[in-house]
Amino acid sequence: MFNQHDSDLILSIQLSSSSGIDCWYWSKETSGIYSIRSAYKLLEFVNGNWPSTGGMNHWKQIWNLNVPAKVQHLLWRVIPGCLPTKLQLSIKHVPVDLTCPMCNLEPETVSHVLFRYNFARSCWNLASADTAGADDIEFSSWFCDLLLHCRKAVVEEAAMIIWQSWTAQNDLLWNNKSTTASEVIRSAKTNLDNWQNAQLNGSIPLLNVNLSNGREHWTKLVSTKFKINVDGAIFAAENRFGIGFLLRDTNGKLIEVFSSSKFGVVSPEIAEIMGVKEALSWIKTKALTEVEIETDSLVVVQAINGSGQMPSQFGLLVQDCRLLLSELHKVFLSFVKRYANRAAHCIARQSYFTPDRIFDEASATSDLLSIVREDCFSS
Repeated sequence: MFNQHDSDLILSIQLSSSSGIDCWYWSKETSGIYSIRSAYKLLEFVNGNWPSTGGMNHWKQIWNLNVPAKVQHLLWRVIPGCLPTKLQLSIKHVPVDLTCPMCNLEPETVSHVLFRYNFARSCWNLASADTAGADDIEFSSWFCDLLLHCRKAVVEEAAMIIWQSWTAQNDLLWNNKSTTASEVIRSAKTNLDNWQNAQLNGSIPLLNVNLSNGREHWTKLVSTKFKINVDGAIFAAENRFGIGFLLRDTNGKLIEVFSSSKFGVVSPEIAEIMGVKEALSWIKTKALTEVEIETDSLVVVQAINGSGQMPSQFGLLVQDCRLLLSELHKVFLSFVKRYANRAAHCIARQSYFTPDRIFDEASATSDLLSIVREDCFSS
């Protein structure tokens, strides 16, 4: 009835055990909720304009810069060349003279405005960032090189200079207010220092969910009887994914290990949440109480501990996990860093070779036992 490709896609769907309502959702987001940003990303990807994996790492670095949001937003427009220069307006079929209104010599492009124009050059000559050879490449390529090879402090200063230089040129063009290059650099550094000091002195968490602080190392129990660490793994070449978790007592002694491999081409979030769901079902079957579940998937922890409704496949599995949690006594879900979850990671990676197994310490692999012992000694 179905060809192999369609059959594989159908079998990859991880069905919800609690929801009976079917609905449309936006498949390009984990939440299933449509956004203009997501649609833009999809269209750019289809047209070949969206960055590769390396480019995506650049975006992660930009969003992690300790600079004001307005500066990150400007970079978001600068890097793909979407700054409203005359060249960009011309591309959008606006009939304008391409000549830069500041120098009346060259076309107004992103690289010209932020780098090659005399005023911009004067600013960069006073900056910490190395501009040698920058005339031969696009401005966006130069900034991405900074992200790869320079200290974070240098990149943050450069980002502030971009903002301050762009603002100064607009002030001259629209308000006839002139600024010197030294004033731009001084303002950029002062504003950056003030911003970063304000973040240190009065930062407020944006996520209103009950999360742990993301511990680096596995720790022994304090307020519960048992701890479960759970993880998921993807075996793309085999069209499968695996899940694994282990149960330990208050002293870190290994009690039981669960390993399973399932058919399906799924996202990392689906693999992770299927592991959590399996662990919750297992706890219910064993009638365990006072259990702390740890996973290194922050997305899964935020979703389950939150209250938002998501129409996607991931959202329906979140509902399953919430329902299971509500039926259990003193069972908690928290986030830890990857290193603190390495025992579960080891089980998940081995699940392809040991599918659908439940075993105890006597049958555990030497790799797993070594990690469990190290966790006990370091906690």
